[in-house]
Order: sequence, then structure tokens, then C-alpha cells
Amino acid sequence: MNLETQMKNGEGALAHISKVTAVRGALAIAFAVVILIWPDIGLSALLALFGAFALVSGVSTIVGASRLPIPGGQRAWLIFEGLLGIAAGVVVFARPDLSALALLYAIAAWAIATGILELAMALRLPFAGGRSVLLVLGALASIGFGVIMFAHPGAGAVAVLALIGAFAFVTGLMQLAFALELRRVAVALEHPTQPQAPAKPVLQG
Repeated sequence: MNLETQMKNGEGALAHISKVTAVRGALAIAFAVVILIWPDIGLSALLALFGAFALVSGVSTIVGASRLPIPGGQRAWLIFEGLLGIAAGVVVFARPDLSALALLYAIAAWAIATGILELAMALRLPFAGGRSVLLVLGALASIGFGVIMFAHPGAGAVAVLALIGAFAFVTGLMQLAFALELRRVAVALEHPTQPQAPAKPVLQG
């Protein structure tokens, strides 16, 4: 099987996850918008909001991965990523006495782990250049935000909220962009362009 065929098969399978990716992106943007329009949100409300966001994101990823017709290896990547989200949500809800610093560390760890997983997926699966770049950029953004959160844990409450909101918003936009690109792949595969037949020469008689 040549590289072009591998790319077509891989993209054809992953095109089916565009809805799951779009849902996750929309959830991330909604989470960011709530934080940005509610700057005086209390710690308890922030914990509940992030826990719900992580749980819903993780569950939607696992449900989508289990229902979609994709190969087992690609399904495992998505299920593991969904489990990371569920684990983050469970930790937050199980520990309602978490401090703001502990919450920041939990979000940072989740961001880095998710970014590493998506980066490995982008490098392992056969994508065309543009689609691979989108996934890599989203993964690097997630890892970058996680590193910044770990590097500056003593920032003020406003700075922490701004950082969390920016992380959710940027990653949400990247996921929506990737979902739209996957949708284009699905449409292209469902309605392939028929090659035009070469024009017949006109015989002069």
C-alpha cells in the first residue's frame, strides 16, 4: 500500500470524527466565554464548571469513538483521550476542597497530557500536510498553555482566569477548524470529482 493510499484511508476513517471534534471545540469555547464574561466567578463555581466541561468532553469523545466506523488503533487513541477528560473531571468533583493552585495544576496536567496525545496522533496517522499542521498546532498550543500554567503558578486570580479562558478558547478554535477540515474530507470522499475524459481529436475530411 503506497503513501497516497494510506493517507486516503486514514483521512477517510478520521473524517467520521468531525462531529465529535466539533462538539469538543464548541464546549471549550463555551467554557472560555463563561469565564471571560464572569471574571468574579468563585472558586467553587469554577471547579464545577471545569469538572462539567472535562466530563462532557471526555464522555462525548468516548461515545463518538465507540460508535464511529474507525480502525481499532485510531479508536484507542480517541478513547484514551476521552478517559483523560473524564479523569480530570472526576478528580475535580471528588475533591471540592481543591485550592485555586491545585485546580490550575490539574488543568495544566490535562492540557499537557492531551496535547502530547494529539501530537502523537498527528505524527503517527497518515494525514495530508495541511490537516496534519492543524492537529499539530492544536497539540502544541495545549502543551504550551500547560507549561505556562506550571511555570507561573503564583499569578493572581485574574491572570489565572485569563490564562484558563485563553487556553480553552484557543484550543476550541483549533478543534473547530480541524473538524471543518475533516468534514471537507468526508464530503470529498463521498462525492469524488470525476476525471474529465480527454477531448477526441476532430478529423479533417
